[in-house]
Amino acid sequence: MTVEATVPRTELIVAVYQRLRRLIVEGHLGPGARLVEAELATRFGVSRTPIRTALYQLLQEGFVEARAEGRQSRLSVTPVTRQDAIEIFGIVGEIEGLAARWAAGLPDATRAALVTELEELNAAMAVAATQSSPHAVETIRLDTAFHRAYVQAGAGRRLRSFHDSIKPQADRFIYVYHTTLTTEIIVSTGEHAVIIGAIRDGDAVGARRAVQSNWESAAARLCASIALVGERGVW
Repeated sequence: MTVEATVPRTELIVAVYQRLRRLIVEGHLGPGARLVEAELATRFGVSRTPIRTALYQLLQEGFVEARAEGRQSRLSVTPVTRQDAIEIFGIVGEIEGLAARWAAGLPDATRAALVTELEELNAAMAVAATQSSPHAVETIRLDTAFHRAYVQAGAGRRLRSFHDSIKPQADRFIYVYHTTLTTEIIVSTGEHAVIIGAIRDGDAVGARRAVQSNWESAAARLCASIALVGERGVW
């Protein structure tokens, strides 16, 4: 009995899409990697139909691109470039900045609990960043949890939906260039402290600007890493 015979079609498509996106985000399917429906279907143990649907969605979201090859198009993982980094990080900064602005306006008790959570996550990041051999995957996890905390607290479902759609594209850059970005983590924890302070004080404007500044600085650090090791997947 095949997987498709036991799992509802919609659930299967979502599962295939999420797995394929995760492989791209975490760099297991690197920038420029060719995506062949038949090969992916064999790898995932499904027919080509859910693979095709997932690839179409990823194409619309910018994770996948189509290149002309004779009379046909060849699908591949989108390259990572400096211009993309600036654009994507800028978008994430705007979305998260709005969430932080609203988080700063939460009731005192709710805001205090959020601040405590943010402080704990940021402290754990600082510890991870000052290890003799920083663990990149753990620092990425902690950084993601830090940003997710104030987004979940401050954003409504529409803004969270936008964030869920765009944030993995930023994560992809972080995974691809994590070896060169690891040494900069401690700088980011200092920027996080400014975000925490603004939310603690109920400073909506300051919280929004602190988040935007964090992402702008992150984009600058990422661009420096890209300049150092090169853009990936560019033909």
